[in-house]
Amino acid sequence: MKPRSLAFTLLLGALVTLASFATDMGLPVLAATAESLNVSPARAALTFSVFMAGFALGPLVFGPLSDHFGRRPMLLGGVAVFTLFGALATFARSLESLLLYRVLMGIGAGTAQVLVLAMVRDLFSGQEARTQQSYVNMAGGIAPIIAPTLGVSIAALGGWRAIYGALAAGGLVLLVVAVRFLHETAPRHAAMTLTLRRTLSNYARVIRHPVSLGYAAVVALGFGCLFAYVSGSSLVVIGLMGASQRTYGLLFACTALGLMAGSFTNAQLSRRGASHTRIITVGLTVIAATTTTLVLLTLAGALRLWTFIPLLMAGNVAHGVVRPNAAQGALEPMPEIVGVASALLGGLQMVAGALASAIAASLFDGRSALAMTGTMAVCAVGALGTFLLVVRPAERRLGERPAGPPDPALTDGATTIAA
Repeated sequence: MKPRSLAFTLLLGALVTLASFATDMGLPVLAATAESLNVSPARAALTFSVFMAGFALGPLVFGPLSDHFGRRPMLLGGVAVFTLFGALATFARSLESLLLYRVLMGIGAGTAQVLVLAMVRDLFSGQEARTQQSYVNMAGGIAPIIAPTLGVSIAALGGWRAIYGALAAGGLVLLVVAVRFLHETAPRHAAMTLTLRRTLSNYARVIRHPVSLGYAAVVALGFGCLFAYVSGSSLVVIGLMGASQRTYGLLFACTALGLMAGSFTNAQLSRRGASHTRIITVGLTVIAATTTTLVLLTLAGALRLWTFIPLLMAGNVAHGVVRPNAAQGALEPMPEIVGVASALLGGLQMVAGALASAIAASLFDGRSALAMTGTMAVCAVGALGTFLLVVRPAERRLGERPAGPPDPALTDGATTIAA
């Protein structure tokens, strides 16, 4: 596939959706899964926790490996792992075996998603990379809209086990297509030797770079804001506002549509040469303003469905605008260790999401939405502050150059890999 073709973008978008389908399709049948395995629903919910743990930890290993062995074999391996253990989960007879298969599925899905980010950075740079990343996000945004309904439909035909069979079948199709049409994108770094010391040094290099780490923190805090909403929304919208499950489902779909609209808007702005710093500044300001308004409405006891939805939609559009630019900003200074940078980006994102969702859910008192809206606002204001106080000064100090000088850690003999 040609990198600038629609088919290539759709394939990368489909690879990104593995995680969304693996989580969202199983949500409606969680009680049925628990009953089948003779465990409580709370214990069955661990299948989502271990999946996210695998999603966060897997790329930390396979991201650096992709810098040495190439993106293609690592990505194909991730999809193969997802497919294999999805098939085994279909026949799981105990919660323990299902948890094992789920964590391995998470490792495969996380590896695929992180390496899609790395492949976009390999092939594109600057505004073109931001445009391509926006289109990939937009294609991947379809999954949260259709996954819950698709999961219910599949479960109606064959029970919760059929969902894992469908996930394995989808993974197999993507694996066959990727094997046939997806080529290697990573630059050849033959002089680089793969050692634990060098891998840790590369991680340290990303952490020490204020622009790369700052943008990664912006992405992570934005993800935390979204996950605070995801974890607390049903408690607030159904429990406090009295909305029906159907209304809540429509609201969840609107969330995904807002993110897709933001990605599309960013792609158009990037194609026209709009400054990424201005786009991010405006987007983060909108997110901070909408979440702060939600907190004020909560404190005033005036948060209603008709005020909540417009503010949420505006914030989600802004999230869709910010994320591709911030993700690309984190990878741009690290062209020769993109696998490491993208793995760290994904890991920080999942940690922030897990913490925010845990805080929003655990602090919910059954009387107010403050736990959810407050967590969202803290993450949003933190992202804006990180960008304005850390990233922008660092970019100005470095002259806004996308890449730094050669790193001595990447020198082997007479060969130096330029940063």
